[in-house]
Amino acid sequence: MDTVNTFRFVTHTLIAAAWATGLATSAHAQSTRELDAALLQMSERGDLKDTGAPQVIQKPAQVRYELGAVVDVRAAQRNGLPVLALTPDGPAARVGLKAGDRLVALNGVRLDGTAPPAPLLEQAMQRGAGRVSAEILRGTTPLKLEGAAGVVAVPAYRIEIGPETRGACGFVTAHAGTVPKSQGIFRADITTIDGRSTPLQPVNRHRLPVGRHVLVVREFIDRHRLNSAQLLQIDKMKRFAMAKAYKPLVVDVKPNTSYRIGARLLRDRLDTQSLRENAYWEPVVWEEVPETCP
Repeated sequence: MDTVNTFRFVTHTLIAAAWATGLATSAHAQSTRELDAALLQMSERGDLKDTGAPQVIQKPAQVRYELGAVVDVRAAQRNGLPVLALTPDGPAARVGLKAGDRLVALNGVRLDGTAPPAPLLEQAMQRGAGRVSAEILRGTTPLKLEGAAGVVAVPAYRIEIGPETRGACGFVTAHAGTVPKSQGIFRADITTIDGRSTPLQPVNRHRLPVGRHVLVVREFIDRHRLNSAQLLQIDKMKRFAMAKAYKPLVVDVKPNTSYRIGARLLRDRLDTQSLRENAYWEPVVWEEVPETCP
């Protein structure tokens, strides 16, 4: 691993841990010391040079799709990859996958050949772009399973060494404009961005660097739009699911653009089963407006 990649790995680990998990003060201080040590080593090797402009080490936020299953990828197997365990209530469990099944193909990528299976499985998950289409063997019975993948965020990081500069950015907001309720769009709240919690006190907008970001959104659909039986099912679901009742939204932020976030009520998904599965709404960008990034 070269110097830059080593430093990127160290930096990503420290920053992701500090921001995403809310480390205590002492742990944060330890992380700072380790980052200082990495910078010192780079300086001693002559990797940091004063060119009159900042030296930037960065990696954009990544959107990743997860299966929520432990799959044996130690070696290729002609009859598919064994599923060893499932995350409770995870994506794989929701699509009907079971421990003991064998993954034969996923999102069009064959997993029953002789190629190394680990990179193939990773390729298959990202190729699905949020969907899971699996061909499996359950005993000797072939089955096809369809559903949604889990969406997770790997936060971006950016280290500037030298003079401060300003980069291109955009905004996301759940508090600007008047949501078009006539189109079934209602108010929402952004609870996390790229794995980091938003402030408890609502802010008008969130400034983000250009690129793809994962927002987690909570719906505030007008309760009078639903009948008492529907509201009862939703309340039960939320008490059980808690934060899992929130939903991810991937936003590709472009420069000098503000994205207005809301919750769309899916009126064709108000049956009891859909309400129990939290399938009665979806987070959306309901409007994009120009807004200069200072």
